[in-house]
Amino acid sequence: MENIIKTLNIPHLTFHTGNKIPIVGLGTYEMADSECDKAVRTAIVNGYRHIDTASIYKNEEGIGRCLKGLYKDKLITRQDLFITSKISPYEQGYEKALAAGENILKRLDTEYLDLLIIHWPGVSKMKPDDPKIAEKRLETWKALQKLKEQGKVKDIGVSNFLPRHLDHLIKNSGEVPVLNQFELHPLCINHELIDYCHKNKIVVEAYSSLARKHEKLMKNSYLLELAKKYNKSVAQVALRWAVQNNFVVLPKSVTEKYIIENIDIFDFELEEEELKKISALNENFHTCWDPSVVLH
Repeated sequence: MENIIKTLNIPHLTFHTGNKIPIVGLGTYEMADSECDKAVRTAIVNGYRHIDTASIYKNEEGIGRCLKGLYKDKLITRQDLFITSKISPYEQGYEKALAAGENILKRLDTEYLDLLIIHWPGVSKMKPDDPKIAEKRLETWKALQKLKEQGKVKDIGVSNFLPRHLDHLIKNSGEVPVLNQFELHPLCINHELIDYCHKNKIVVEAYSSLARKHEKLMKNSYLLELAKKYNKSVAQVALRWAVQNNFVVLPKSVTEKYIIENIDIFDFELEEEELKKISALNENFHTCWDPSVVLH
């Protein structure tokens, strides 16, 4: 791949801490370690500056190797990037989460993370209705606070947390997560959760922002109509809807064509009425986990 790197004017959202996050990132869920080098390099060369991974994805070492090569080629510096990882349900609890954070840094071969988040409100090997889950989650959060205090993490957040999970965390720790990452696309819009996040100055980040390319989304007649109008793909229309609603998006692909397409969404703008009509497509259609099973 040639050593020419694009710099795109990607909008950023600002956390309540003052730090900023690019509104589009490369999702790496189900991306094999061996696929990371080509996919991440393609993304960076084509203007991405935000990479999202997780302990449970088992691809952090591949991402780390790729980034090290890009630094060595002087195509980019660590300071140019925004890197997120996540503590898995298997790593919940104070000591486990502290160790997990250190291991993530080692695997990614980086001195710090821009964002570290708790991946799931539940805890591995604990029943989802066990009230002790909330205390274990709080311990994990305190470990993240410690890693932040040590300068190993710039900001801390959560994923898949509903208002009840957030309430417990905030009331018992005194610290509001900067971000909540959850399934969000035109067919799955949790208005109550989005309103809660906005009210508490928590940035909303959408995973499965293309509903895993399910035909219910990709063949939706209204989205197809808009795609034709703007000479864009349905995926680009769905992503544009999200960023115009100030949601961070994490489209995932290992294919060069789609990696480039997914960030090529800043040369058109949906009308207000079109945004409303897309939002009206919501049918609470989940393609991933539903966190409502975690009761406490």
